[in-house]
Amino acid sequence: MLDTDEKTFEKLFREHYSLLCNYANSIVCNEQAVEDIVQNFFIAVWEKKHLSITEDTFLPYAYCAIKNSCINYYKSEIAKENFFTVLAEEWQLQLQEEEEFRYKQEVHAALQKLPEKCRKVFLLKCVTGLRYKEIAEISDISVNTVKYHLGEAFRVMREELKDLMILLILIFS
Repeated sequence: MLDTDEKTFEKLFREHYSLLCNYANSIVCNEQAVEDIVQNFFIAVWEKKHLSITEDTFLPYAYCAIKNSCINYYKSEIAKENFFTVLAEEWQLQLQEEEEFRYKQEVHAALQKLPEKCRKVFLLKCVTGLRYKEIAEISDISVNTVKYHLGEAFRVMREELKDLMILLILIFS
């Protein structure tokens, strides 16, 4: 058992803080939220001074706890009106950073044509990279519904961007 005395706690914090921040950052696209999630995890570990984990099982426990906290972060953010607007903006920034993406207006217009639920699921998948199960949990829908919405979103995006795809094929062939 890991008796989280000050020395052990400090060792765990120093060895794993940045690693856990990187992991949380792979799920959540908000640097401040990532730091809060990881710091709150360590506070919880400190408060549970006699946590039944060993140094060998600390990282698996930490990854699971951080992942759950990231999912809870998205659940709480979804309640806010502008969350999906922010996600859409982050997605556009990602596209823009990739060689100053020229066709961002076309992609944005296609994104706006998606039904609301499809757009939300599409953004959760494309911006955050969450798995179907995680999106289902966050959105409070079944995995099959996630698959349906993603399929529909990709169908609409393909249809809306077909001229752009043809143009890209002609340019790169």
